[in-house]
Amino acid sequence: MDLLGKKAFYLNQVAMCGGIRAAAESLGINASVVSRHISQLEQEAGIALLEKKGRNVSLSQAGRLIIDTFAAQQRLQSDLSDSLSRMKTLKGGRVVISVGDGFIESFIQSVLLRVSRQYPDVFIELKTGVYFPREPHDMVLEDEVDIAITYGPVSDPRLRVRSFSRGPLCALMHPDHPLAQRGRVSATTLAAHKLIFLPDQSGTQSCVSAIFRDSGLSVTPAYRCNLHSVAKLMAGAGIGIAFMTAWGAQSEINSGKLVAVPVAHPIAEDTYGNLVCRVGRNLSPAAGYLWRLMSGMR
Repeated sequence: MDLLGKKAFYLNQVAMCGGIRAAAESLGINASVVSRHISQLEQEAGIALLEKKGRNVSLSQAGRLIIDTFAAQQRLQSDLSDSLSRMKTLKGGRVVISVGDGFIESFIQSVLLRVSRQYPDVFIELKTGVYFPREPHDMVLEDEVDIAITYGPVSDPRLRVRSFSRGPLCALMHPDHPLAQRGRVSATTLAAHKLIFLPDQSGTQSCVSAIFRDSGLSVTPAYRCNLHSVAKLMAGAGIGIAFMTAWGAQSEINSGKLVAVPVAHPIAEDTYGNLVCRVGRNLSPAAGYLWRLMSGMR
């Protein structure tokens, strides 16, 4: 009886996505495959592992026990892999990093160039731009990534967090936009224009939504996309206003493609990015070097 193998992986995906069909779509496979593996796992365990809640499903107590044990096993395997890698070479190995695309430009310029010179033999994998169904701090906790950069407040005792200022949240727009020459712009004024939103799960969008909510405004965007880079292109085309810090759009601002106008609201005055890794995670020398360099990012 194998309760912690591939079948447990599928159960974990169902728990994260909220349903068998959603898990299958996330994995890019047929829902019948996921359903079959979970049915087999329930037969081996001799107890129900999922409970229906409306259209979604959640883990039963037995299902949670299996997933918690599965996650612990994955962490042990990851730590073992890291340890073996460090035994083979201090400069080799693999580092997986989740970097939101709002941070990617400064990450490449400030961090990745230096790491590539200091640790030329390290394989670095970047995960960026996807907010659903996995958020960066979840991937850190599950040891899917070594380090993540997130936006907005983070409070989890399981995470080691180092925050850094990103400056005020700005409204990004084409230089010919009617609001482009203003020194600051209020939420009320912004609500009268076409806006470009990111997914609700993203840190930037959480901040934007909080500003409109605190201002007593119910706003429907004209557009929504899941990448900061796409939002910048849309704003640069003059079809709407996107939201980001000036640091996140430095190249476009310097080239004259975009103008960044600070949002006039206390929530927007100073925003923060967060460098996170799991408490107790033994970072490899290369990952530790990355952590130190990323701590100085803006």
